[in-house]
Amino acid sequence: MAKPWNGRIGVNIIGGTRRVSRVLHEDAFEAGWRIGDTITEVCGHPVQTNEELKKTVKHALTQNEATGMALHFAIRRSFKPPDTSRGMLRMTPGTGGELTLPMKDLLANLVYELPVVVFLDGTLNRPNNNLSARAAEALLEAGVAFKAIDCTDEQFNPGVRAAVEELCGEYALPQLFAGGRALGNGYKIEEMHKAGKLATELKLAGAVSFTPSTVDALRQSAML
Repeated sequence: MAKPWNGRIGVNIIGGTRRVSRVLHEDAFEAGWRIGDTITEVCGHPVQTNEELKKTVKHALTQNEATGMALHFAIRRSFKPPDTSRGMLRMTPGTGGELTLPMKDLLANLVYELPVVVFLDGTLNRPNNNLSARAAEALLEAGVAFKAIDCTDEQFNPGVRAAVEELCGEYALPQLFAGGRALGNGYKIEEMHKAGKLATELKLAGAVSFTPSTVDALRQSAML
């Protein structure tokens, strides 16, 4: 990381830990930060506690400002095997309990963790408008694994539509995210699909191929 952003390293850290809770913008994502990373070193200096981390980062930022010294970090990241399925996700159990984090942060975490996420008006099986239906069809034809969220389901996904608007700056649905970035709305999805570029764009963003053997279980348990 050659330089910080506005005097910061581009991420939020969970209080009392060294674990990244939020990647603040696309440049930080491009620099390699991911939600869930645990910082173990700052510019070659090991850090064991949150206090050590804050002190060492502050010193590194001061050095960067004074000398232009590049910032570099060592992190520990858990590895998860790629999910090769497709299906609907629900953001809450639907019991109406309080969220531990704002919905925007939960969704930001989700789109960074999952290679491809599409926010629909309706479900994959029952889209509420033509754009959502065509977006779902285009993603199926692209041959990649993805997850979809029904933004109209206020029981299980309360506040999701407003949070999606905050993330991408647009109220319209559907909205497609890949590799932690907003790729566009339904018209953009359709445009990329008709140009034969959708599958390529998604795979460049980290999408993995769909494994057909999971489809029956998904239809029964997830595509509601």
